Order: sequence, then structure tokens, then C-alpha cells
Amino acid sequence: MKPLVVICAGSLLLLALAACKKEESLTQKGDINLAGCEVPAGLTPAEAEAQECAPNVVEPAATAEPAITADPVVAVPDNAVINEELARQAFLFGNAQENVDARHTEEGDINGDGVSDKAVLFMLDATNGSMSYSTHLAAFVREGGGLRHVDSRLVAGYGEAVEELGVQDGMLMMKILVQGPDDPTCCPSVEKNVSYLLHNEKWIETRTGAT
Repeated sequence: MKPLVVICAGSLLLLALAACKKEESLTQKGDINLAGCEVPAGLTPAEAEAQECAPNVVEPAATAEPAITADPVVAVPDNAVINEELARQAFLFGNAQENVDARHTEEGDINGDGVSDKAVLFMLDATNGSMSYSTHLAAFVREGGGLRHVDSRLVAGYGEAVEELGVQDGMLMMKILVQGPDDPTCCPSVEKNVSYLLHNEKWIETRTGAT
């Protein structure tokens, strides 16, 4: 009976070794081969060592979106603002036509904000075939680097002439020639001093007097 025991014992040993070998032959999740690469589960040692590391994928650097900047505000030239407004005034005043050669501009602070503005004296000629004309005063205040028209008014009529114009202490000072009792229409001779103040964006006559 002894030989039978030896054979049985030997058979059990072979079966145990085979079982151990089978358990050690397959890789488990998270195993790393000799190359330092993580390998899938269920591979034999030979298959595991044959595994190569996956290449590192470098994500492209994110490009910054270009900054959107607002276009700079460009102020309209003073002459363009004045020309456009005086053309509008001429249309409103019986579709008259400006006598551009008679235009006169004075600069100074006329609205009390410490910034230089413009007062423009302009003459409108009738276009109905008559010789009539009239003289007007326009106020342009400066805002944000540009001019803005705020008011215009009639200051002299047919047979009258503005001799002097200036800005003093925030007021518009003017000397006008008006007709005397014996003056012909062409030649007024009586001087009159007039001053205008821009109040609430409207011209207000503040003083009138003959010299």
C-alpha cells in the first residue's frame, strides 16, 4: 500500500503546482510590466511584457480669444458741424442761402463750463428774387471734443449791419448799425450795443442801448 500513497501524494503536489502556476500566469488590473507600463488584466507574463506604454497625448495650448475693443469715437470736425447746421437754418428760414463770405466766428466759454465754445454770426440772403437779407447768431457748445448746436436767433434785419462781435465774461457782445430817421436802406448810421447770454441753451438779449 505504501507505493499507492506516494503516487497519490505526488499527484496532489503536481495539481497544486499547476493551480499556483495558473493563478500566477495571468495579469490583474493595475499590473505594471518591467517597462513601467500599465497592462490590461488577463494577460500572460509574455503578453504583459510585450505591451508598450501608450504615447502621451499633449493637448494643444488654448489660444486666447482676441480682445474686442470698441472703435475710438472720432469727433466730427468743427467746420463740418457748423456748415451742416447753417445749411439747415437757411432751409428753415424760407429756403434762404447763406452768404458764406459774411460768416464770422468768435470763440469763448458761452455756457459757463470752462470750455471754449463757438458763436457764429451768419447772413442769409433771400432766394425769392428780392434783395432782402438777415443776420443770425448761432451757439455751438463743445462736448466730448466736438461741437453741438444749441440755438440760433435773428439779431439784425434788412438795412442793418453788425459791426463788432466778441465774447466777454461769458456774454456775446455786439455792436449793430441801425437806420436813423434819414438813413437810406443801404447805409445805417446809428450804433446800438447789444449783449446776449446763453441761458438754458437759449440766446437771451440782456442789454440794448444806442451810443
